[in-house]
Amino acid sequence: MSLSAGNENIRRICLCDSEVPYGEHLMEYLRSRGNLPYEIYLYTDRERFLSKETPATTKLLVIAESEYSEDLERAGFTQILLLNESSRYMEKPENLSKYQSAEHICAKIRELCMSSEEEGLPQSVRHGRPMKLIGVYSPVSRCLQTTFSICMGQILARKAPALYLNFEAYSGLERMLDRTFRGSVSDLLYYNDCAREKLSGQLKFMTESVGGLDFLPPMESFIQLKSIRADEWMDLLSSIERVTDYEYCILDLSELADGVFELLRQCEYIFTITRDDGISMGKITQYEELLRSTQYEDIFMKTRRCRLPVFRELPGSILNLTHGELASVVEGIVEEEKMYEPGQ
Repeated sequence: MSLSAGNENIRRICLCDSEVPYGEHLMEYLRSRGNLPYEIYLYTDRERFLSKETPATTKLLVIAESEYSEDLERAGFTQILLLNESSRYMEKPENLSKYQSAEHICAKIRELCMSSEEEGLPQSVRHGRPMKLIGVYSPVSRCLQTTFSICMGQILARKAPALYLNFEAYSGLERMLDRTFRGSVSDLLYYNDCAREKLSGQLKFMTESVGGLDFLPPMESFIQLKSIRADEWMDLLSSIERVTDYEYCILDLSELADGVFELLRQCEYIFTITRDDGISMGKITQYEELLRSTQYEDIFMKTRRCRLPVFRELPGSILNLTHGELASVVEGIVEEEKMYEPGQ
């Protein structure tokens, strides 16, 4: 019995398990929370699966041990994840306990899909200029920091490849763009730590773009964001520089990022958006005094304060921020800071 139907030309992840409640639960989890760019099919009968699917239509077969037989591999289904229902050790095919959490099974499915995609992908090797880190941070809230950061990234991306990372508690990007992201930067941190050889492929798999600017989907939980150490962020940024050709990386920072001052210290350009009201100026003064008192005066010296004017109209969407009043101001800052390389 098939509980889904779709285009015969689209490769999908096929689940095969006669235990219907289990199969339906796993299928629903993969569809709603798996962030996988494939259709998910469920078959509760192996013969039905074989009559409907071919290796050409199946990206990965996830099958219960009770439904598995070696004739599946002889039929050409080489990408198989077996859900082990017993304690019997099996070297092949790839397998894990059926009674692991859905989250754990989903992570394994994502890993197998990624590894098969990477087989034909050469590892990227940087051959251009070093990647410049650009830090944007202000203690003043609701100061257009994210809009400013994305606008700057889109302007720079017209000249050279640029990447944007958001460190807010609630970025809202998925909803603003009406998209379902394929994972988050937390996946990259995992691969960078545990399976670095897969990092390049994972980057290609999950990178999104808005107005010509690439970005990595931010973490969904600020609790998770707070748990990442500064050295983990810096190690990831070094890896991104090594395996990509991005010439600019914009860090839209917040206090939630551990070691925010250490991250700012690594940046070639630092921008702090200010306002003239008393509360905002008080926050800026306190922030700058903290930099001086904690031996981060180099950040203070490197920072450009940006007081944005009151705009008559702001773009209604972040899909393209390179036109209008805001874009004119940001482009002026980019030119004044000589952020473009000669010849760009």
